[in-house]
Amino acid sequence: MQDNMTKSVPPSPSVHYVLVIDLGTGGAKTAIVSDTGEVIASSKEPISTYLLPGGGAEQDPHEWWDSTIKAAKTVVLESGVPPEQIVAVACDSQFSVTVPVDAQGDPLMNAVHWTDTRGGKYNRKISKGFPNIQGYGLLKALKWVRLTGLAPTHSGMCCLGHILFIKNERPEIYAKTDNFLEPMDFLTAGLTGRFTATQQTSTLMLVVSNQTWGSLEYNDTLLKMAGLEKNKFPDLIPNNGIVGPLMPSVAEELGLMPSTQVVAGIFDTHGTAIGSGAVRDFDGVICIGTSLVMTCHVPFKKTHLSSSMVSIPSPIKSKYFLLGEQGLGGKCLEFYLKNIVFAQDEFSTDQMPEDAYERFNRIVSQVPAGSEGVLFLPWLNGIVVPDQNDTVRGGFFNLSLKTTRSHMTRAIMEGLAYNSRWTRGPAEKFIGRKFKKFRFIGGGALSDEWAQIHADVLGVPIHQIDDPVNATARGTAFNAFVILGHRSMEEVPDLVRIKKIYEPDLSNRAIYDKMYGQYL
Repeated sequence: MQDNMTKSVPPSPSVHYVLVIDLGTGGAKTAIVSDTGEVIASSKEPISTYLLPGGGAEQDPHEWWDSTIKAAKTVVLESGVPPEQIVAVACDSQFSVTVPVDAQGDPLMNAVHWTDTRGGKYNRKISKGFPNIQGYGLLKALKWVRLTGLAPTHSGMCCLGHILFIKNERPEIYAKTDNFLEPMDFLTAGLTGRFTATQQTSTLMLVVSNQTWGSLEYNDTLLKMAGLEKNKFPDLIPNNGIVGPLMPSVAEELGLMPSTQVVAGIFDTHGTAIGSGAVRDFDGVICIGTSLVMTCHVPFKKTHLSSSMVSIPSPIKSKYFLLGEQGLGGKCLEFYLKNIVFAQDEFSTDQMPEDAYERFNRIVSQVPAGSEGVLFLPWLNGIVVPDQNDTVRGGFFNLSLKTTRSHMTRAIMEGLAYNSRWTRGPAEKFIGRKFKKFRFIGGGALSDEWAQIHADVLGVPIHQIDDPVNATARGTAFNAFVILGHRSMEEVPDLVRIKKIYEPDLSNRAIYDKMYGQYL
């Protein structure tokens, strides 16, 4: 069995399974998931991000596809699940990432990544006007917000900004583009030969109205405001629709049946929320993966401009989803370990060990709550919510001669928890009620110490999800089973196990209230 392959439980002959493709910023993960939520096996292949001058960030779609197929072939073979029991392929992915393809589906250039800001000036150009409100022409902003819930980001970190960057600075690419696709739709196109998107997956392109859940039309007003043509976008299918069966050649390569259905792709954060069991309205979720997210499902479309919070269509029928993407999360840990603790330079003493993250978790217990005054601001790539600002940057504060790496390590965990506390207020105002608890998922939820820190900083119970790393794959599979009629969404909460509930330690309340005040 390969090093990047994990196998959990043996398959059952009476159970249905889904092959999940989870394309994240750092890699392509695949998993075979049962209709009870068991991850039978998983496999992962790395993906590179290329940082370019002028705020550029790109990924290679060919690498997406090659890594995905390699990981999928591995997991199908090693899982031992008979092909006829794998009823669907379901894709989730990072989002606000744009790849232009030709009529054959071949990428015309690297994908423009969600951290890319080169389109910011073009977003600002099309959205300016009089009277000016925070850089937006009031009437234009009102139209965008009324129709989509969003407005073009001044940072350019949205698909619309990416497309405008390509139109203005890569005109030869724009002219050849048959479809602009998000990563999950790029993958489903490669699997089926059919170019599609949904209202949900095209949200950050800002050319589809979100006023009614399930819209299947591009909006002429939005297209005109953006200066884009409808023929540059794929056909829209229902948010909970089916793209079609696997192409025979792909089915043969993967070892699956040609009749295997490919369901509509979704954002990875949608899969994560469903995989946490938070499918009921207002059930709060905190996810620490590459990014830091606070979210929940809501029954309404809404926008809160001052906090940059918005609800966007969910794959769950007639529901919307709080887009509470705060910025970098676990990436801050990776930055700290790779660039400071184990940096490969003249001071280097060794390669970063495989158990570096386990050591990270252990070292925090050596320092008391509050890290003896050391603060970490996690804005290494700006802030999204609750106060959008792509130019602000993070850092450590209040270092002293007694500061150790233990202090700095704990401060990173606490800094991300402070940011969630900062986001909680506007989020509660947005949904019109208090969060009484949070489900905790993502790689960060592997840490018992981090779960307790969140409980203490936020002052509410933290429900640590069992097997949190596979929450996204599990949720994406559940969504597929619901689409195919094998499950109902109402069953999902009972299928997700809670590993442990962390209650706030009241003895830490005073220090965390003080430190949070300093953080603000």
